Amino acid sequence: MLRWLRSALRDNRANVAVTVALSLAPLSLAALGALDIARATAAKLVLQDALDAATLATAKSTASDATQLQTTGDRILHQNLVLDSSVTLASDTFVFGTGGTVIANASAAVRPLVIGFITGGNIIVGAHTEVKRAGYELEIALVLDNTGSMQGTKLKNLKTAAGNFIDTMAKAAAQTTDPNAVKISLVPFSQSVRVDSSYASATWLDVNGASTANNALFPDDNGAPQQTRRFDLFNQLGITWAGCVEMRKPPYDIDDTAPDSTAEALVVPYFAPDEPDNSDSNGQGYSNNYIKDKSGHTNQRGAQSDTAKYKNASVNAWSSRGPNNGCDMQALQRLTTNWTALKSAISSMKATGQTNIPLGMAWGWHTLSPNTPFADGVAYGTPKHKKIVILMTDGENTMFNAPNMGSTPTNANVTDYNGAGYLWEGRLLNPTTGQPLVSGTEADRTAALDDRLQKLCANMKAKDIEIYTLRVEVTNGTSTVLQSCASGADHYFDVKNSASLDAIFQQIANGIASLHLSK
Repeated sequence: MLRWLRSALRDNRANVAVTVALSLAPLSLAALGALDIARATAAKLVLQDALDAATLATAKSTASDATQLQTTGDRILHQNLVLDSSVTLASDTFVFGTGGTVIANASAAVRPLVIGFITGGNIIVGAHTEVKRAGYELEIALVLDNTGSMQGTKLKNLKTAAGNFIDTMAKAAAQTTDPNAVKISLVPFSQSVRVDSSYASATWLDVNGASTANNALFPDDNGAPQQTRRFDLFNQLGITWAGCVEMRKPPYDIDDTAPDSTAEALVVPYFAPDEPDNSDSNGQGYSNNYIKDKSGHTNQRGAQSDTAKYKNASVNAWSSRGPNNGCDMQALQRLTTNWTALKSAISSMKATGQTNIPLGMAWGWHTLSPNTPFADGVAYGTPKHKKIVILMTDGENTMFNAPNMGSTPTNANVTDYNGAGYLWEGRLLNPTTGQPLVSGTEADRTAALDDRLQKLCANMKAKDIEIYTLRVEVTNGTSTVLQSCASGADHYFDVKNSASLDAIFQQIANGIASLHLSK
C-alpha cells in the first residue's frame, strides 16, 4: 500500500484516487466507532436489566450477612445475564446499604472494533440499582367523597388521582421484599356507606332487630321503638337489600368496638321506609312514598311506621323510590393487594346523595381494624406496621331538610332518611349537652356531625392511625374540623382546584413510601 501510494504521488493521474482513499479512511473509522458505541450501549442495557432482576431477587432472599448477600447476588446475576461473545462481565458487588437497602453495582467489558486502538483497551460499561427491604407493612384506607356535589370534573379528577395513587403504591411495594408490604382499602361515601349485599347474613349485622338503633325507625303509636326485622320487610317487598348501612348509635359511631360484641354495637342495615301518601296543597308529597298506606292512623308518623303495610305489598310501578332509596354509591373494597379490583371500583364511583363524613371515616377505620366486621387489619401496636387513612371531601357535613319544611312544615320527618336515619330518631348528639338532637336547623345538624367527626379522628389517632385530609374546591371557611382531624399541618391539604388532586395524591404516596417503606 505504501509503495503504491509513493508511486501514485509521483503520477498526477492518480491524484484523484489518492484523495478518495485518504478521505475514506476516517469515514470508515467513524462508522466502526459508532458501531462500537452502539454495541456498548446495548450491552449496558442488558447488564442493567439483569442487575435489576438479580438485586430484587437478592433483596427478597434470606441473606443476612455480606458474604451471603454477595454470593446470592452473583449467582442470580449470572443466571439472568446473557451477553454477546465480545462482552465479558468484569465485576459485580451486592452490599447492604442504610435502612435495609440492597445496593448493587456491575460492570462489563466490551471488546471494540476500533475504539480500542485509541483508548488502548476495552470499553467498560456499568450498571447500578438499589432495592429497599420493606421497613413497614402498610394498611391504607382511601375514604373518598362520592356525594352529589362531586358530579362532573371533580369526580373525574378524583378517579384519575386515586387510580394513579394505587399505581404508585403498587410500584413502591414491588420494590420491597414483602408481598404484603402495602394493602389498600376503598371506602366511597355519601349519605351512607355500601358494604355490599353479600353481607346480609353477617353476624355483625342487626338482622333480628336486637338494637334500639334498629327499632327506633318504626315506633308504635306512643312513640316507643318496635322490634323490627328489616330483612323481613325487604323479603315481603321482593326486593334485595343493596348493602348500605346506617351510623351506629353513640358511642359506637366513633370507635371500632366489634359490632358482634354487644347488641347495641350491631350495624343496622339501611332501610328507607315507605313515607306517607298525603301531600300538601302544592302537591308536594313525601320524597319516598312507594306503597299504599294502611288506613286507621291519626298521624303521618303512625302511617309511616306501620310495618303491616309491607306484607303482600309491591312497590308502585310509577315510583323510582323504595327501601334502597339513596343506596346507589359504589360498594367499599376491603384491604387487598388486588390493584386491578381497586382501580375498577374507583372507575365505577358515582356522585350521589348528601355528606356524612363520620360514617365514611368510621368504615375507613373498620377496614383497617383488627376487630369485626372485617378483622382484616393487624393488631394495634404490631411492630413494623402502619395504618393510614386518606380522607378526601368537597364539602361540609350535611343533613338536609325534607320537602315541605318551610314556615308551615307539613313533613313529620323533618329530614330525609339517610345514614343517620331521621333526625327525630336521635342518632346525632347535641355537641354542647351530649343529649340526642331531635330538632334544630341544618346548621345544628352540621355542628353535631362535625363534633362526631372530631371525636372519631381523635380516637383513630389514639390508635396510632395516621390521617391525611383533603378539602377540595371549598371557597369559604377554614375547615378547622378537617385540619384538626389530620395528623399534622403537613397532612392537611386545601385543594383549590380538583385538577391538582393527582399531584397531591402523588405527593402523599411518595411521602408514605419514603417515610415508611424505606425504614
